[in-house]
Amino acid sequence: MENHYLPRINKVIDFISENLCEDLSLNTLAEIAHFSPFHFHRIFKDTLGETLNQFVNRIRVERAVDLLRTNQSLRILDAAIACGYESAEGFSRAFKKRYGFAPSQWSRDESLKERKIGQVEGEFPSYTIEELCQASAIFSVEIFAVPAQRLAYIRVTDAYASWDEVVEQHDVLMAWYQTQGGRLDDAKLYGMSQDDPDVTPKELCRFDWCIAIPDDWYVPAHISEREFPTFMVAAVHTCGDLELFDHAVQYLWRYWLPQSRYQPDNLPAMEIYRQLPIHLGWDTYDMWCAVPIVQFNLFR
Repeated sequence: MENHYLPRINKVIDFISENLCEDLSLNTLAEIAHFSPFHFHRIFKDTLGETLNQFVNRIRVERAVDLLRTNQSLRILDAAIACGYESAEGFSRAFKKRYGFAPSQWSRDESLKERKIGQVEGEFPSYTIEELCQASAIFSVEIFAVPAQRLAYIRVTDAYASWDEVVEQHDVLMAWYQTQGGRLDDAKLYGMSQDDPDVTPKELCRFDWCIAIPDDWYVPAHISEREFPTFMVAAVHTCGDLELFDHAVQYLWRYWLPQSRYQPDNLPAMEIYRQLPIHLGWDTYDMWCAVPIVQFNLFR
């Protein structure tokens, strides 16, 4: 059965992620979703399994963690303010509640995955900084602009639990795209990771299949849509299996970004497909491993 509330909830989630310093009160977000505040609180929790406050607090602390990890010189206060906290103390309390220790006790190149949230190691190897340094010989980072566009998307929650579900939702999106007259040869497909499995419990990690569509297309209830702005990315081209892609992800986030003039923009990390995975059989992936970026002095 289709959940006709889901695109409205996704619109709120996107607004929260892009506006962490704005008014994220129940009344404001309920208005965006076109629900009454009384009903919206219940609908949000029933849909996501988290209350609105729990979700907002989690996204804020995780965003601040990403900023601190990718800019070793960034002050805790600056990261806190950039994510909607009024003080470093407020962020420190949220961080300690989440991870079990103060941010001042955290070495920023240390993974948080085995802390309080109980993450487990993934199936791909975790590389040392020395190994990632050596990867400079195989990964070349390019910086380029991605134009503003309208995206239709399907969000998969608990995306690490079932690869079959991720592929199935891809097929749903692509089938709808073709029914609208879209040609696969012209398709601009993106995979967007809304969360970082190093800091987010895996069962809460979300993945979006997104495809660019014309402004005049009607989007049905089972598919969400959003207007994506022009933004800059730092990207590595990979053509191979998912282990190669994961290697590139670690290189970008753990080695290249902390040494660059940039830090991640308030947009999801993404895969920009050069060839559609259905054309390559889901064994080989030809895509850009991309991180939306801004110059880090924006937050200083």
